[in-house]
Amino acid sequence: MKWLCFFLVYIGCLLEHKHATAQCPSVSQFGTQWVAGAFGIRGTEVGSQCTGRAVALTTPNTVTNAKYIYDYKNRSDTAKATAATTYIYTVPGPYYIVQLGMVNGRPSMSCNLVQVYATTKPIFTLSTGCDAAVKMNISTAGQIYGRYLIDWGDGKPPQVYLPNQPPPTYTYATNGTYQIKVAGEGTLALQDCNAVSEPQVFESVGLAAPIANGVVTVQDNAWNKITLSLAGLPTGIKNFSFGFNGQEIQKNSAVLTDSTAQPAKNQTCYQVSYRDACDRQPTTAPTLCSIYAQNEGETLRWSAQSPFVGAVAGYMVEKVGASGQVLGSYDVGLATTWTADVNDTDQTVVYRVRATATNGQTSISNTVLLVRVVSLFIPNGFSPNNDQINDVFELKGQFIEKGAVTIFDRWGNVLYHTNDWQKGWDGKDAKGQNVAGGFYAYRVVYTDGKKNDYTKTGTVYLVR
Repeated sequence: MKWLCFFLVYIGCLLEHKHATAQCPSVSQFGTQWVAGAFGIRGTEVGSQCTGRAVALTTPNTVTNAKYIYDYKNRSDTAKATAATTYIYTVPGPYYIVQLGMVNGRPSMSCNLVQVYATTKPIFTLSTGCDAAVKMNISTAGQIYGRYLIDWGDGKPPQVYLPNQPPPTYTYATNGTYQIKVAGEGTLALQDCNAVSEPQVFESVGLAAPIANGVVTVQDNAWNKITLSLAGLPTGIKNFSFGFNGQEIQKNSAVLTDSTAQPAKNQTCYQVSYRDACDRQPTTAPTLCSIYAQNEGETLRWSAQSPFVGAVAGYMVEKVGASGQVLGSYDVGLATTWTADVNDTDQTVVYRVRATATNGQTSISNTVLLVRVVSLFIPNGFSPNNDQINDVFELKGQFIEKGAVTIFDRWGNVLYHTNDWQKGWDGKDAKGQNVAGGFYAYRVVYTDGKKNDYTKTGTVYLVR
């Protein structure tokens, strides 16, 4: 009895090990009453399938009440049996399909192995030479596709490519931008196992691509630096050329920093071009000019030439602080002149101009120091009759830090004096008595924010 128990335990362990490694079970493992069933898998090579394509089973008339387990691993999977005769695998790998049914009144079992392959998107790279033809390299290693259909994006029928052929090439009839896609197609047993690649954009140009994006800007007014940068250019450029002041500089970079410029004294213009890997140059070399700003009194003027390859969309005048921070801004549209803000109480102001292109690029000018002239308005008459109109001899001014006002009678006697120039005179003498109507002399002594002293004298007519 002991050896029998040991034998049964051994057999049980062996069966459990086989189930763990997942393989087709035998009919005898289900019991002595079980007989062999049968089913087929549609396709040229029934053992090869792919993710995304439905596996279709056929059941002969000899088998009734057939149900299928599409991923059989052990006897516990019998609860997953379904009457469905199609199934789609989403994960590649080997799978055992088990059929459970009835044959001549007895339970039946049949099993087949299928290998499911992944339908991954084709991967390809593009390259081109100086002959304007595009060359494609398709990564066929590990792919299940028997052929590839190449859509070159120009509306013509796809080109058929087989994995054992040389890399395909194509020459476009006209220059332009094309979207290229590759479709992988399964053949034989993997027919309908298809996938389409991600598209790639290719630009076919017979001539060097024009320079479409570029900007020149004052980088650091204190150090007289101008920076010019180009963008949106094709790859494989041999060198760039920047022409200015009768000389040409060739660089391997699309950025030029000119430390010899004097943007606070004059405008600097640069003609830009490049040579590509095929030694071609654009047909046109655009000229980009720095923005040169200067003032005439309290009016700011700046150059109208565009600092961009394209046109200027608008200008903004910026008031900047000592460390370059923007303290205020004024949208002036496309105007190239602007008069200082009369409501600005700062006598010394630093301005610069910021231009914006239609593509969003920006360029700034040199900074301009504007010292605004102190102003003082002195009325020539007033009427202190309490009618709320010109009742006070009152001064108005801008950029005055301090001031004193003195009023004299016709004999030079002081009638009124104040160290607050904005206080005004109400027509009374030092004792608070109303003075008679007539002319009175005044002297105004004042100092502006720059510590400059001024004196104004004159007469004012008092109306009674």
